[in-house]
Amino acid sequence: MNRRVVLRSIVNIAVTCVLAWGVGGIVAQAQLLSDLPSPSRITDLESPASTSVAKEESLIEKIYEPELLLRLEPAQSKIIRTKVPIQRTVISHPEIVDIQVFNEVEFEIVGKQVGETTLTIWFDTPEHGKQVLRYLVEVDNAKQEQRRREARYKELQSRINEMFPDSQIFLFPIEDKVIVRGQAADAKEAAEIMRLLGERDHGYVSDLNRWGYYNRGAVDTYRNGLGAWDDNPFDDVDSEIFVNLLRVPGVQQVMLKVRVAELVRDSSRALGADIDTLLSSVQLSHLITGGGNATAILHDGDVKFFLRAISSHGYGKILAEPTLVTISGKTAQFLAGGEFAVPTTVGVNGVGAASTTFRGFGTELNFTPTVLNKDLIRIEVAPSFSTLNADATVGGIPGLNRRSVETTVDLREGQWLAIAGLIQDEQGGQRTRLPYFGNLPLVGGLFATQNTSRFETELIVLVSPELIQPLETEELPPLLPGMTVTEPTDDDFFVRHMIEGYQGFDHRSTVWPEVERQTLATQHDLILRRLSHGVRRTMAVQKAYVSGPCGLSD
Repeated sequence: MNRRVVLRSIVNIAVTCVLAWGVGGIVAQAQLLSDLPSPSRITDLESPASTSVAKEESLIEKIYEPELLLRLEPAQSKIIRTKVPIQRTVISHPEIVDIQVFNEVEFEIVGKQVGETTLTIWFDTPEHGKQVLRYLVEVDNAKQEQRRREARYKELQSRINEMFPDSQIFLFPIEDKVIVRGQAADAKEAAEIMRLLGERDHGYVSDLNRWGYYNRGAVDTYRNGLGAWDDNPFDDVDSEIFVNLLRVPGVQQVMLKVRVAELVRDSSRALGADIDTLLSSVQLSHLITGGGNATAILHDGDVKFFLRAISSHGYGKILAEPTLVTISGKTAQFLAGGEFAVPTTVGVNGVGAASTTFRGFGTELNFTPTVLNKDLIRIEVAPSFSTLNADATVGGIPGLNRRSVETTVDLREGQWLAIAGLIQDEQGGQRTRLPYFGNLPLVGGLFATQNTSRFETELIVLVSPELIQPLETEELPPLLPGMTVTEPTDDDFFVRHMIEGYQGFDHRSTVWPEVERQTLATQHDLILRRLSHGVRRTMAVQKAYVSGPCGLSD
């Protein structure tokens, strides 16, 4: 019993001491905080009173500020040897750096953790007595991190070059960015390399991703394949900003050929009497009411009986072959045709206002090529072909027959692919006859008409890409479209009824009288006039007006 009382007394005394110590610490801390100047007083301390300044001058001889900067890295040390003996050293934050003094003129300073502190050293020199030297010591791991970062990207660079042996890339980490330079084998490998590095908004990644190019599964396979390595360099690259300076060699200009071929056939046959004309000649004198009789009046001049037996055939062919050139990744547009006005009425505050818009027709081609792998080209193509349709005219505005397609395909250079096609076959028939009379044998055909029709359409659209490069001057074709078409001479036009002249002999009636006058004034032309062949004369005349005051300039 006494033992329990003693233990209880000891516990009570211990609790009382702990509480007293805690309360005392709190009070002491509060006292220290109260002694510190409040933020509002800091501004006042920057402009002290004159009495305070005088007090400082009478009591303080000198304030030593840090004079020099000393940089360290964590776990890095520097040994400092002095010229005069050291009396003592002080570190303001020993947890940041540590000092090991070897002798009077040699000590070692070791960085422990990242931060800043001051190092103060007192010297006793024979010439100047006691002197103080202060350092601002900065412990920073920036260089260490930079070296580690460079080593990581050097390893990443070598592994990417192993994955893509046909490409050669170089990674240069600079501040918060990584410069990606080098040469990729093609646009596909360039896109996969940048996708591996985690690029989101630049270069090949943004462009090709818009076209649905990337195979995310393949990229993830590349990353997962590095799991066997002790240190996967892809782990930290997603947070970096990559600048894509990769080059893709080779020809990157693409020419697209599009062929649209359409064939339309139609045929119709008709046999019988023109019943519509016959019935339109009959007039009833009055309506039939009840059981009354109706009287039909046949005008002699209007009663005509037509027999019709017609067979017709027709066809139409359309062949368009536009060609367009652009560089890889850029959109090109080609338009050849015309426009017609479409009037519209727009109501403004209850009042109609007339306006006119124009609608185009003809041959239009839009395409965007992307060179994926050497001669593999991805094409976004949208050809359109339209012609005027007079049968669909409404209010004087013609309709359009339109053929268009929009798709994306992958082709090798020089390959052709049918991206669209249509086979349409329409067939119809009709028979019209007079009741009873049209059903009579043999003669029933005189009181009936019948016709059949058939309409066939075949349409196909072909595309073919080709990698091209500009022609040199000597490779330019000597003859371009229209260069061989010439104007006929007077003899060819009036006597031989020709509307085109011979190739290489252009008559040029616009300047012929002046040229002829100048040519006839020479003795050479007098000789040529005796020649019966007009070609010789034409050659001499052409030499005079191809260049000169009366012909084409040089």
